[in-house]
This record gives sequence, C-alpha cells and structure tokens, in this order.
Amino acid sequence: MRLKSYYALVCCLSLIAFLKVTAQEIQLISNQPIEFDEATKQMIATGEAQLTYGDLILSANRIVYNQENGIANGEGNIRISQEGYRFLAERIRININTQEVEAFDVRFGSPPLYAEAESATGSNKRIELHNAHVYYREPDKFTPKMSIETFVVENGEVLNGERVLFEILGLPIWYLPSLKVPSDIEPFRIRAKLGTRGNLGLFAQSQILFPMAEHWYAGGNLDLYSERGILFGPAFRYLNETENSNSDWVLSTGYISDGGDRGINIFGEPVDRDRYFFEGFLNQNWDDKSQLFGVYHLYSDPEIRRDFHFDDFFDNQQPDNFLEYRFQERDWSISAFLRANPNNFFTSELLPFSELLTNQAYVFEEKLPEVRFDLHPIHLGGGFYHELSLSAAQNGHTFYLTDQKEREDFTSFDGFYRIQKTISLREGATLNFFGGIRAVELSNVPTALIQTESGDLFSLPYPQFHPGMHATTPMDLLNVQKNDFSQVIGDLGFIFQGEFFRTWKTKNNTWKIDELKHVAKPYLEFRHNPAAKDHGLGYNSDFLYVQDTNLPNLDMATRRDTSFAGEQTLARIGLKNDLLTKRKDYGSRQLYSWDLATDYFFDGPFEDDMSFLYSEISASPAPWLEVGMFQRISGDDWQIAEWNSRIRLKDAHIWYLEYRHSIADLHEGFGYLDSSLFPDSGNMFPFLDVDQHSLEFETLLNRNFRLGMLLRYDFVLKEFTEQHYSLFQKFGRSVELEYRLTLRENAAREDDWAFRIGLELISF
Repeated sequence: MRLKSYYALVCCLSLIAFLKVTAQEIQLISNQPIEFDEATKQMIATGEAQLTYGDLILSANRIVYNQENGIANGEGNIRISQEGYRFLAERIRININTQEVEAFDVRFGSPPLYAEAESATGSNKRIELHNAHVYYREPDKFTPKMSIETFVVENGEVLNGERVLFEILGLPIWYLPSLKVPSDIEPFRIRAKLGTRGNLGLFAQSQILFPMAEHWYAGGNLDLYSERGILFGPAFRYLNETENSNSDWVLSTGYISDGGDRGINIFGEPVDRDRYFFEGFLNQNWDDKSQLFGVYHLYSDPEIRRDFHFDDFFDNQQPDNFLEYRFQERDWSISAFLRANPNNFFTSELLPFSELLTNQAYVFEEKLPEVRFDLHPIHLGGGFYHELSLSAAQNGHTFYLTDQKEREDFTSFDGFYRIQKTISLREGATLNFFGGIRAVELSNVPTALIQTESGDLFSLPYPQFHPGMHATTPMDLLNVQKNDFSQVIGDLGFIFQGEFFRTWKTKNNTWKIDELKHVAKPYLEFRHNPAAKDHGLGYNSDFLYVQDTNLPNLDMATRRDTSFAGEQTLARIGLKNDLLTKRKDYGSRQLYSWDLATDYFFDGPFEDDMSFLYSEISASPAPWLEVGMFQRISGDDWQIAEWNSRIRLKDAHIWYLEYRHSIADLHEGFGYLDSSLFPDSGNMFPFLDVDQHSLEFETLLNRNFRLGMLLRYDFVLKEFTEQHYSLFQKFGRSVELEYRLTLRENAAREDDWAFRIGLELISF
C-alpha cells in the first residue's frame, strides 16, 4: 500500500478547497431546468445536476450555488471525482471564497483501500474526518478495519489518526491513542491456528504485528500447548521507503519452558527444557548502488521450529545466518560477506547410514568475513572483453563429533581473470573463445584423516566448496591436521552455439494454435583445465558432481570446488528445442521445450568417459495443461538414474489436479560417487533408492468453500508417508479458515495424525 495512493484518496476532499473562481470558470448543468433566484443570487439545479470546475466534477440530485458568497451546497447521491479519484457523500457544503468544505456520510476509496466517515471538515491546509472506518478491501462485516475517531490530513502529506481501534470479524483487538499511518506495508498482520497433535496436545498459535508509529510495527508470538506450555515472544518490524533508500528490518522471537516429552535432537542429545528462537532479516538499500542484506536464525536447539512452528520449518528446513554488503558501480562491484554459526549445530537429518560409522562429524563453513572485488566484463577493443575477481577470506569450521567439538580456522586468497571474444557466424551462430586462470592460496587448511569401512585411510581437505556436502555426510574421522597449499588452474576453450528455426502455417482452435515456430539451439562447449601443479594432498576434487543431480556448472569463474580441482579436459554437447505459437493479444506462447546435454571427458577425475545424459522437458499445449519431466540417464548402460515428472490439469481458479513422480537410484551416485572411496556403494546404500508419488487436488465448491487434498506415497516403504485433507471456508472478502487433517507415517518428530484450524487474512 503506497502512502501516496492513501493520501490521494483522502485528499479528494481537500481538492475542492482549491477552487478559485478567478482562475477557472464554474459551470452548472442539469437534465432539468436550472432555477435562478434574483433576490438571493442562487442557482438551483435538480435531477442529474453537475457542477464542474476545471477537471473537478461534482454530481448530486440537488446543487445550490450562491454567486455572491461563493457557497455551493449539494444533497443526495453526491459524487465528486478529480484525476481519476472519487468519493461519495449525502450532503456537502463548499465555500470557494474561504476554501472550506464540510461533508456528511462520506465514502471514498480505491482498491484495496476503502473508507467511510460520518463527516469531514477542513480547508486546503487541513482536512478532518470524524468517526471514520478504514477498510483494507471492499467493506463487509468480515473485512479488517480501523475505527478512527479523528482522521487528519495535513498539507496532503501527513496522515494522523486519533483514538484508533483495530477490528477483525467485528471484534476489537488492538487500540492506539494516536497513529501516524505507515507507508508501503499492510496495516496489520495476523495468523492464527487451533488444533491438536499428539505430542503437543491441544494447541492455539498466533502471530501478530500492529503499527506503533509511522515506520515501526510491534507484536509477537503467543502459542498455547496443553502438553508443552506457553510459547511467547515479541516481534518487531521497521519499514521506511523513500525516494533514495529503502529499509526493511524484521525480528521475531519466542521462548517456552517446555514441560512435555522433548526427546532427543538430531545429534542424539537430550533437548533442554528452556527453548527459544530469534529469527528475521534486514534489507537496506541506498541510491540503487549500495545494499546491506542479511538473515539471522538463532535457536536453542535444532528442533524448536519443527516442534512448534512446523509450517515455517517445512518452508525453510536449513535456515542460515549471514550478512552481506555490496556496492555496485557500472563496471565493478565490491562486497563483504559474513557467515557465522551462532547455533553450534546444523539443522539437517542424520542419514540412515550414519550407524555404520563411529564418529559422526558435521561441519559448517563460516566466512569471518570474505571481501570480494569484481570487475565486470569490459570491452578492450577489437571485440575482446576481460573480467577479473579477487577475494580474501577468513574461514572457520566447527567439527561436531559424537564426543567432542573442534574449531579450526584458515585463510584463503582467490583470484580469477579471463579474456574472451565472441564471433558472429552465418545463420545466427556464434563462437565464443575464452582463456582464463584461477589461483588460490590457502593457509592452515584443516585436513581430516578418514578411515573407510574397509580400513583404508585417506586425507580429505576442508572446505569442500560444495554446499551441504559435509553438512549431511558423517565420517569416521580419526584426527584433523593442518596444511598450506596453493593451486593454479587454467580455463581454456570455446563455446559454439547455433540458432535455427522453421515455421508452419498451422491453425487449431481447440488448442488455440496460430502458426507454429520451432527454434533449435545446438551448442558445443569445450574446456581444458590444466593445473600448474599438484596441490600435494593426494586428492582431486570431484565434488562438483557429488550430491548435485542437475547439470553441473563448469565455469571456473563461479565453481566452488576449484581450490582442490585437478586437471580435466571435456566437451559438453547440448541441444535446446522450443516450439512456439502466436498469442492472441501480443507476442508468443511456448508450447513445448526439450533440452538435452551430456559431458564427454577426454581427461578427468572419473573412470567413465561420459557423464549422465541430462534431459529436461516442459510442455503447455493448452492453458489447462502443464507437463514437466527431468531425466538423468546413465551413459554406461542407458538406465534411468533419476526421473522427476509433473502433470497439472486446471480450470482457471475453479479446480486443479497435479501429479508428481520421482525416481532415483542414488547408490549409482549423487551425480557421481567416488568408487575409490566406496567400492561397494551399490550394496552399502540400498535404501537410497527413491520412488515417490504425490497427488495434489483442489476444487472450488462455491463462493465460500473449497476443498484441498495432498497425498504422498513411497513405493520403497510401500506406504502413504503423508496425507493432508483440507476444507477452506471464506468469510467475506478478507478472512479464510482452513480445517486440515494430517496423517503421517515414519515421521522423525511429528505424530501420526494432527488436526488444526488455521485463520488467514487474505487481504494482504
């Protein structure tokens, strides 16, 4: 909600006060004869009367205008509009000479803001609305509103309210003696849930935020659990948007003395009775060049969000803590990135095979901080461009073992430079040549001595520069050593890309097809990455391909594993296909796309020469049908290693049905799994096979009710792991209740069933 729009609606009243007879001519017209009283100098218009002054239009059933004193009175069905804004009243009195206005039974608004007041008085400097009701959607008895005894606009810029009462469902829930209405934010936010869950008992949850001043909001979390106690904590928000800067800071907190069955956390440790959380974010921008952004999540234990605020947990299961400042110029930028680990734990599930290992080590990579300079691609002349990036970081690691915790720090310096040239070929093809170099210097790098199940020893350096790799992989860790090393690796090659198309004069009214256009974009990427020397650790990283089933990133400028990368030479071959048709209004509509890609290694860290074949298909031949598929196929035996599919049928906002299917033979590798480390990985991890199905359905029963369902079935476990059955009930235009029954199997901490009623304000 922009404050300027808010003012414009209210200031429609004050616009009348700017009438000046000497500047513009007043006209009075009607579909009935206009009477003129010579004695009183009054013009009387009835029927469909209209008084105009410039772009101001006043319409009413009766308008009386006195030429001597410049006073106009209107009665019945009054409508005033100017510059696209409009308000209504039953009676109005305008004194053009004194620039004063008085109106009764006033109504005005523009989506999503509507308001009504018993009366309004004032001039061009100040307008007061008395006994006003402000709604944040079209008014009805369920729409949230503010009842304001005196509603003031000064100079068309400052909006004040006195004795402000907030109401929801007709019930008073918040009162302020005075309020300067904030800008660009909803007036208040409320979420509430009622229900029952086995280990929580009966529960009631609420999260609220209300305005306290022009830019400040305050509220909090208040939850009641019959089996656990009371969770409570304050919450704050600061929001200030100006022409040159934007500020948005949020903090939400909670504390509970948990008297229920808390169990153990993911590390096998008992959960303490005193539990708390602090979470939020900050976003500050200055002049479109500087930005400060961060998120913070401080928890007493890794399970508190999952136990109590389970919806928030499933939206973000691995919350982070970081702060980044960035200054951006046209050709360069500088940034400082801080990532800390105040929780001293990692919120991730133990994998099932952790029982096979003695010490369950977890790491969290900290940046304390990392400072980076980037020179964006700049034209050197002759079609050549160059780019540069430099960074220095103080890195920290905390190793979490079953019986101890170790903290290790090291420093790193990283630099990358590349020069490139793009040549345009015939038929829309391009050829991009590039040559670059990446250099890394690390000091006191912690290196873990690890023993495999077969008794073999190997050294594994940290960090692995792959997100989440050792955050979720336990190891049999014997000790941690320190090493210094440097690495210089080149990046030489070219990228060829062509673009070809063909059109067909085809029409089909059923599928709404008006001509077809097929666009094919074949590409070939060749890279040679020579290493200046071996880093001396006896270990070459293949983590670029580990745990990431998507097409891996090959660009040395953005790869995160280059510190430990070895030499490799490879070619990536791909083909992108798009099938398009004309839109009825403008542009084109994509009917179908199919992207194929695979890597061939002339020299690399793997025994196999060919990587997986990656295939991604999406289709929407009609507005009511969407299809998507992603496949990862082994290049050795041409077996499908991963399959993700999605089919969605819909009828506008009336109903939709969506089916999803995921298959993965993860023991064949998370992309790749180093066979030298796990020679019997197929037998070691048989439970990593995935075959999951889900079905989601929602339909509108009538204007007030809709029905929803979500089913998840696991063919490996041979059971429904999750079921949700929901009935949504809408009250008016702004409030919706959800009645949900949830059934689960084999959940780590959730009970087998739960029921809840949730309230959401859908105005915002």
